[in-house]
Amino acid sequence: MKKQLQNNKNKNNLKWYLDAKFGMFIHWGAYTVAGAEASWPIMAPGLSEAMFDTPSTVSEEEYVKLPEKFNPTDFDAEKWVKIAKDAGMKYIVITSKHHDGFCMFDAPGTDYKITNTSFGRDVCLELANACKKEGMKLGFYYSPPDMWHTGYRDTSKPITKNWLGEPKRKEWGDYLDYMESHIRKLLTDYGEISVIWFDGICNHKKYDTSRFHKLVHELSPNTLINDRLGDDYDFVTPEQFIPTNGIPIKNNRPPSGDGIESEKFFKLVILMFKIPIIRGWVKKQIHKYAEGTLDLAPVTQESFPPPERFQPWETCMTIGQTWAYNPNETQWKSPKELIKNLSLITGHGGNYLLNVGPTDKGEFPSEIIKRLSSVGEWMKDNDDSIYGNTYTPLSSQSWGTVTRKDKTLYLHVHEWPKEGELVVKGCKSKVVNISIINGKSLKFTQSENNINIIIPKRIPDKNVSILVINVKSLKEFKKYSLPQIIGKNPKKYIRDNAIVSALINGVINGLIALFSYRMMSTISALDAGIDVLITVGIIVFLTSWLVIKGTRKDLKKGKVSVLGDSYMEVKKPINSLIKALLIMFACVIVFGGLLNGLVFLAFPDGFTNWGYIIFKTLYTSASGALAVIASVTSVFKEKRK
Repeated sequence: MKKQLQNNKNKNNLKWYLDAKFGMFIHWGAYTVAGAEASWPIMAPGLSEAMFDTPSTVSEEEYVKLPEKFNPTDFDAEKWVKIAKDAGMKYIVITSKHHDGFCMFDAPGTDYKITNTSFGRDVCLELANACKKEGMKLGFYYSPPDMWHTGYRDTSKPITKNWLGEPKRKEWGDYLDYMESHIRKLLTDYGEISVIWFDGICNHKKYDTSRFHKLVHELSPNTLINDRLGDDYDFVTPEQFIPTNGIPIKNNRPPSGDGIESEKFFKLVILMFKIPIIRGWVKKQIHKYAEGTLDLAPVTQESFPPPERFQPWETCMTIGQTWAYNPNETQWKSPKELIKNLSLITGHGGNYLLNVGPTDKGEFPSEIIKRLSSVGEWMKDNDDSIYGNTYTPLSSQSWGTVTRKDKTLYLHVHEWPKEGELVVKGCKSKVVNISIINGKSLKFTQSENNINIIIPKRIPDKNVSILVINVKSLKEFKKYSLPQIIGKNPKKYIRDNAIVSALINGVINGLIALFSYRMMSTISALDAGIDVLITVGIIVFLTSWLVIKGTRKDLKKGKVSVLGDSYMEVKKPINSLIKALLIMFACVIVFGGLLNGLVFLAFPDGFTNWGYIIFKTLYTSASGALAVIASVTSVFKEKRK
C-alpha cells in the first residue's frame, strides 16, 4: 500500500511536467564576462573546444577572477519570465552553481558567489519571486562538481589535473556537507521549487546519491529530480540530442555513467587528444555533439510502450552552439528548426528544455529574443497540439510526427507533400473528421491501415503545419508494444557462460590430470573419490565467486535482463565470497556425493591413468557449468527493491 501511494504521488508530481512540454534553460555566470563557455575551458580545454566549437582563450588564473568584473546591472527577472512566457514556455531552470563553483545565489559556506560581488543581489531569489508572480514553474540546476572548493579537489593543483574530483581525500566528507547546505538553502528559502536539475557529469556514486535524493524528498516532496545524480530519478535528460528511434522506456538506471568507468572514459578521450595521429579523428567524433548527432547517454526505446513503462524525458539543447553567452555566436538555430524540434520531441513523449545564455550585463541577446518571439507566435495558434499531449504509435512518419490529446490526433507536418495528398500510415481508428488547425475541413479516405488526406497546395504554416484528426475510438491506441528485453536474454546468458566455464575448466583440469596421472598405472577408487570432492569444491568456489560478482555488474550495466525487468539494487546483497562458499558446500555435498557414489559403484577397482584423465576432464567441465548455473540463478533471484 505504501509503495502504491508513493507511485500515485510521483504520477501527480509528474503531471504538470508531462503536460508542460516546453521549458527555458538558463546558463548564466561570471564566465559571461569573458564570453567563455561555462567551466569546461578550465577543466578540459581541448574537449571544450571540440564540443562547443569555440577556442579556449581564457586561462584558469583569469577565469577564477571573473566574478570581480561581473556586474549584470541590466538584469530584470520579470522581463526574463515574460520572454519565456511569451515564447510558450511553462518552466524555467537556471544554473544556481556550475562546475566552476561560483554560486548565483546567496550560498552558505562560501564567498565565491554573486552576493559577494559588486552587484550584490541574489538573482535566483529575484527570479523565484518573478516566477511566482507569473505562475511560472521554477527549477534550479546544481552542479555537484566544484572546481573552487578545497574539499572537492586539491586546489593547489591545476584544475586540468583533478577536475573529476578526489573522493578518496579525507576532505570529501566536508564537501558533501557543503553540498547539503546548498540544497537545503535552495529548497527552503526560494519558494516552491519544481525541479532540481543535478549535473554530476559522471561517476554519480561518489556524491552519495541516496543521501541527496532523500534530502530533496524530505525538504520538498513535490520537487522532481533528473537522472544525473544516479538512481531514483523522475526523468532522463538526453543532451543536444533527440531520441527518435521509438519512445523512451524505463530501465531503472541512469543513462549517463554512474560508476568509475565513466570517469575512465573521459580520461581516455583527453589522453587521445594528446596523440597527434588520432587527435583529428577524436575531434571529429566529439564535434558531433555540437551538431546534435552524438547521443552521449543513449536511452532504451520501444515502438509504443504503455504508460507504466514510459520513461519521462527531456532533451536539453542550446539555441546556438554554446550553453553560455558567446559574443561571436553565428550558429543560431532558426525558428523553424526550434519549432520542428519542439514538435518532434512532443511526438515522442518528451519535453524540450531550450537553453539561452544571457550576456554579462544580464540581457538576452537580440538573436535569442527574435527566435523565442517567433516560436511564441507559432505557439499562439498551435499550442493545443503541444500542451497536455502524449505520444502515439504513429510518432515516426515520413512527413513529421503525431501527438494525441484524448480522441484528438494532431499531425505535425514538417515537410508539406507536393503531391496534394498526405498519407498517415498505421492508423486503424475510425476517423470522424479532419481539418487544418483553426481552419477548414479536409477531405479524406480511409483504408484498413492508412488515411489519405487531400491537402491544399499552399502550406498553412511556413514552420510546422498542424492538421487535426478526431477519431471515434481510442481502442487502437491501447495496443501497446510488448516489453523489450534489455540486454541479453537470461537463458542465453546462463547458457553462454556455462559453456565457456565448462570449456575452460575442462581444458585446464584435463591438462592438469594429464601431467599428474599419465605416469601412474592405476588410480584407486578412494584416491579418485577424495580428488573429486577437493576438485569440485575448488572449481565451484572460484567460479561462483567470480561469476556472482560479474553477473551483478552485468545486471547493473544492462548487459543482461531478469525476465525482461530492468536492474534494481538488491536490498541487502549477500557478500559474494559467502554466497560462493554456500554454493560450494551445496555442490560438493550433492554433485560431489553423486560422483563419489558413481566412482565406488561403477569403478570399485579404480581407474586406469587415461580413464581417470578423461573422467576428470568431464566432471570438471560439468562442475564449471554447474557453478555458473547455480551462481547466476542465485543472483537473478536476489530480492530487489
